[in-house]
Amino acid sequence: MRRYYSVSSKKFIDKDGNEVVKFYPNAVSAGHYGSVDMARDLAEATSLSEPDVVSALKAFSIVLEKRLKMGYNIKLDGIGTFSLSVTGEPCLTEKECKPNKVRVGKIAFKADSKLRKEMIDIKFYKTNLKRNKR
Repeated sequence: MRRYYSVSSKKFIDKDGNEVVKFYPNAVSAGHYGSVDMARDLAEATSLSEPDVVSALKAFSIVLEKRLKMGYNIKLDGIGTFSLSVTGEPCLTEKECKPNKVRVGKIAFKADSKLRKEMIDIKFYKTNLKRNKR
């Protein structure tokens, strides 16, 4: 497998007050791969029809949302675990930290170790694509 990356620079002020420029790699997307694309590939790899897979993916999305709202972490073997992180306003006391100050931070995903190991052998190639400077 092959993946492309670009390089962008970022300026920092070091501990002595000097401006330092460092360079970082950035993943370059091969494009968007949507539900219909996934359904087509899954239909080819299984005995399911493409409409059946589309229905299953839609149902998966609904169940995932419902179970995350109920407080579950969703573990898919060989894929990873979805969970909710929470954030909120800082409070001066524990008593002050009430439900109205807590909200969903993000939906987190942690890849399964098997999936992460499969990504180790990816070869990276630099592209000349220029990213916007931050």
